[in-house]
Formats: sequence, C-alpha cells, structure tokens
Amino acid sequence: MVPVRIPFALLAAVSLAAVASPQVPPATAASPSQATSLGQALRVSGSTPVHIIYIHGIGATGSGDSLPLQQSICRYAKKLLGTECDGGPVRLSREYADTGIFARDNTPGSDGLNKNVADERYMGQAIWSSWDQWHASAPFVDHYRIGLRNRQTILVDELNWWPLVFAVKCKYMMPDETNLAGKLTGKGEDYLSICSQQETGTSGVEVRSYDWIKAGGYTLAELNARPNRAVFVNRSFKVGLMDWRFSDAVLGVGPLEKSYIIPGLQQLLVKCVPEPLDPNAHFITVTHSLGSYLLFSALALEKPQNGISAEDAAVMKDRFHALLERLDAAFFIANQIPLLEMAWLGTNSTRFFAFADWSKARKEHRNLGEASTGEVLGKVVAWSDPNDLLSWYLGADFQRWQTPPGNGIEVENRLVKNAIRWFWLFEDPSAAHDNYALNPAVVRALLKGD
Repeated sequence: MVPVRIPFALLAAVSLAAVASPQVPPATAASPSQATSLGQALRVSGSTPVHIIYIHGIGATGSGDSLPLQQSICRYAKKLLGTECDGGPVRLSREYADTGIFARDNTPGSDGLNKNVADERYMGQAIWSSWDQWHASAPFVDHYRIGLRNRQTILVDELNWWPLVFAVKCKYMMPDETNLAGKLTGKGEDYLSICSQQETGTSGVEVRSYDWIKAGGYTLAELNARPNRAVFVNRSFKVGLMDWRFSDAVLGVGPLEKSYIIPGLQQLLVKCVPEPLDPNAHFITVTHSLGSYLLFSALALEKPQNGISAEDAAVMKDRFHALLERLDAAFFIANQIPLLEMAWLGTNSTRFFAFADWSKARKEHRNLGEASTGEVLGKVVAWSDPNDLLSWYLGADFQRWQTPPGNGIEVENRLVKNAIRWFWLFEDPSAAHDNYALNPAVVRALLKGD
C-alpha cells in the first residue's frame, strides 16, 4: 500500500480552523433534564434553539416590549453565559391571531365583522364598528432570533395582546380624560399620538394600525387644546399609571379577557411551538405584570374556543402539552396575581393557572409516574420591587393552593430595587414597575440561575 502523505501546511490549517471555530456544546440526547435558567437550558439543549416566550404586561404602547430584556441578555452574555451575541436581536417575522373570533366573517352583509364582536359595547357605544377596526385589534406574535458566537440560538416569541385594549382606551376613555387632565402625557409618552398611530412598519413585517382618535369623532388638535386642570405631578401619575396602565388590569379580568384576550393568546402560543418539536427543545417564559396571569390562564384551556374547528382545537391541545412538557422555568416580573384573583371571589373557580397541567406534563416527560418524588419539576421566580405600586407578593396561601406538596412546582419570591430611592422617602413608581429587564440581578437569575 502506498502511504498517503498530507501536506503539513494543509494539516496545520485544518487544525487551526478547528480550534478557532466556536463549538456547540454537545446535547444530552433527548434530555428531559430540569433547567432553572437560560444558561442551564443552553447547556443541555446543544444545537437545538432554546425558546423564550415573552408576554408584556399593562401599559404597552406598541410592539418591542421584549427588546430591553433581549438587549440585557446580550449585554451580560459574555460574563454569565461564557459567549457573546453574534450581533443583536433580529426580528424574523410576525403572525396574527387569525382563526375563530379573529377570522373574517364572509357572511353577506357582515362587512367581515363577527356578529359577537359587532355587538360588544362600552358605555352603550360599539367598540368595533368595522372590519378594519377589528382587523387592527388582532393580537400578534413577533418572532426574534438571538444568535450566539458559539453557534447556539435563542428564539424569543413576543406575544402582543395590547391591540385588543386600544379600542376601548383610545376611542372612548382617553378622549374623555382630557376634560379632567388636559394634555395626556407622562414619562415622555404622548398617549393621544399613540392612539392615533400605533407603530410604523419595517421591511417584511405587516403592521395594522388605526386612528382611534378619529374613530371616536375627535381630532388631535381639538383634544390637545383642552386646558390642563390637574397639576403636573398628579396629572402625570393619573394619566400614565391609572388611565393607561391600570385600565388594562381591569380589562384583563372582565369579559374581554375570556372572550378575546385569552383566545387570542392561545392561538399565538400554538405558533410558538414548532412542529415537529426537537426532543432537546427547552422553554422558559418571562412575563410582565398582567402577562403572568394571562399566560397560565391561556395554557389552562378551560374550555374550547368558539369558532375554531375540532382539528385546530386538537392541535392546540397537543402543542400546549408539548410546551408544558418542556417548560423549565417561569419568571414572573411585577406580577399582579393576588390583586387580579380578587375578581373571582365567590365563583369557586379552579380554572386559574395551569400549574396542575404543567406538573403532570413534566412528570410524564421525565417518566416519573404519578407518585410524588419531592423533585422540582418546574420553577417560578417572582420578582417584585417593594416600591412598585403594581406588584404583589406570591405568599404562602398562593403556594399552598397552586403548588401543594408533591406538585413539584417551586415558587420563589425575590425582591429587587429598580430605581434610586431618595432618602427612603420616594422611588419613581413607574421606574420601579418598568425596569426589571434592565436590572442586573434579574438578568443574572434568568441567565445564571443565581
């Protein structure tokens, strides 16, 4: 046999390339391992992307609410993940809720607007009076990608339900509020302008906007000309905190939640679970304020959606089960669960939160059977700034109710400071509520698990 001689220069070049090229950590084959952080999920997933499902809370003014968190992940990736982001977050696509109540009604004379939607009233006035108004109100999911230099990938699915509340707030309540507060501004936000144009588009991403001020029969010039009757500080808090933010919490526990917000989020969640799903896929959820309540209410699948086919309902059930099987941890930021649960007093409701479904799916996925093992199957980290006026502690009653012994869902409360405290007399409540994604302690817990 003639020996094959490999040129030394070629051998050296190949060797150097192998050393220089970032390597994806090997995955644990079909690993059902428990991960309590993004870093741990990346270690066990190997080349399979890790999914983050993000749902915004009250007071959203448009899409992109997850971007501060995504940018924080990249800011601390080198220190906490041992690698860097290959560029920044990239928005890949957008998908809208488009079946059931959100599908166009082609019945003659319907103008595309479902009859149930056409009958919805606020103070006796129609909330949505045309297909264009309803079409612009459909919730949507923006799909983002964060590439890491070790060739791993984080996929972030940002679920946006805010379009559903704009019609009520912008068409009716905010214009009337100008009679009390005057010009509706706060924390640099011009809410009347936001109500006139939701957002501008980018290449390849569909945007549905609507001028709700005009739909209400007003003009911006007319509303902005009204006098400021409230003093500046009170006006800023009233408009920004109560009118724009707290109104979402009220809408989130009424008929709008059950008939529209939850069905919309359920359709979007289906679009966040790829089919087929890689056995090494891992999910983490990050939800802000009302978003925590809405996520697990949606996952509970209390009853089938009206207007969707049996086939679509079966797909939804299967995808939710797959998501819960692979859901390692849920990060609640500024959660409002104890407050919102007050709306269900006297109903003996057991529909709230899919913790039992989560525990059962995790046990099945990890072949643990029905018996209690004392093992942590899923972890909830609930973050609150004590000076956040819109955050509540998940106390012992909640933990006994939602996580009884043997359930395997561990709840941990953590306190954090999101803004400067002035002589222990004052902390900006808006910053206390909004700055969790910028806080190094919160980001460290998400990335490292500490």
